[in-house]
Amino acid sequence: MLSENLTVRHIEFNQGSMSSSFNWISVLSHLDTRYGGLSTVVPQLSSLLANTGSFSIGLAAFCNPGEEYTPPGISHLNVSYWPTSRSAWLRDSTIRSRFRNEIKSAEGLHIHGLWEQSTAMACDTARALQIPYVLSAHGMLEPWALSNRKWKKIIYSALFEKANVEGAACLHALTRAEAEDYRRFGSTRPVAVIPNGVFIPEKNSSDLFISKYPALKNKKILLFLGRIHYKKGLDILIESWAELSAKWPEAHLVIAGPDFEETKSKLEARINQLNLVRDVTFTGMLRGDLKWSAMAAADCFVLPSYSEGLSVSILEAMGMGLPVIISNRCNLPEVSQADAGWVIEPRQSALTSALAEWLSNSTERNKEIGNEGSQLVARRYNWSIITQQFTELYQWVQGGPQPRTVDLV
Repeated sequence: MLSENLTVRHIEFNQGSMSSSFNWISVLSHLDTRYGGLSTVVPQLSSLLANTGSFSIGLAAFCNPGEEYTPPGISHLNVSYWPTSRSAWLRDSTIRSRFRNEIKSAEGLHIHGLWEQSTAMACDTARALQIPYVLSAHGMLEPWALSNRKWKKIIYSALFEKANVEGAACLHALTRAEAEDYRRFGSTRPVAVIPNGVFIPEKNSSDLFISKYPALKNKKILLFLGRIHYKKGLDILIESWAELSAKWPEAHLVIAGPDFEETKSKLEARINQLNLVRDVTFTGMLRGDLKWSAMAAADCFVLPSYSEGLSVSILEAMGMGLPVIISNRCNLPEVSQADAGWVIEPRQSALTSALAEWLSNSTERNKEIGNEGSQLVARRYNWSIITQQFTELYQWVQGGPQPRTVDLV
């Protein structure tokens, strides 16, 4: 973690700098999964790439003071922690010098996310040192995302972000739709389309979750799992649930995730107005076994988001055999194609219709839909396949042959 005065330290693994033997370094903002799926996916990918033996991988994590959470499974990686504050980097030249020393021996960087201090420093330093880098937008060039704080992003793009994007040896897109986002942004750089991967536990049980929330036993649970933020479409979810809860009193909405920008209090006020207090449960952030137990207890997963890259939670829910109800902004048209759930416009009427269909279906029919999703995840979002694709991509960036298994745009 970072101390309150924003000094740079290495935690748990050692107190020195990263070894100069690292071939690649992954750069991201935040390791605490409360900040979203990127904090889950990047450590997993880095760990798996290190396990192949083809690369040595380090993590450069830009974290807030007091951000103590360390993802499981990365104890064999060397992790350096850096401040997220732009002012800290501007006023303290020693931080910039240390960061330069961290990455100067790397053969490549994989920089995750846009509009962040982590991206600005990593791209600028990599270009200065002539180190090639792969840049992953993770949904941050999606039209809705660009419209949020639009004018700030227009100015920042002109000053910095377009140069960061165009300076990449290769861009990484999670989906074909995201590859098109790069083109709309004006980039002509090659784009590698590689999705997120997920781990699905072999065994799971609802017991842990139900023991914590015994009132939900025998309920038909609709699970939302993600950040509690306006962009996730929770406003229309609450309105749709108000339309349906009286007809299906056995159904219950569980909203699991950390609160962002005081969205939860606004939702709770609306829930009170609609007399839904008994039909909705907020659990806060769920991690580890409790998260998987919540998915085991659930009957359906919902994410009517206005903007997404490629949601890890959707993939995990499908991998667990849950039918899913998602918006078309989640960039997973194959959900509909595979009959693994419902893909809708993020509108209340469309969401209400999909929810009503799920609630009306027989248990057997919903299980069939869930099984299709589980098979889809096993075929397309398997980490072994994705690790091989990134291995080929990194080797190509370092001057090797063009990737055989990667969709290049």
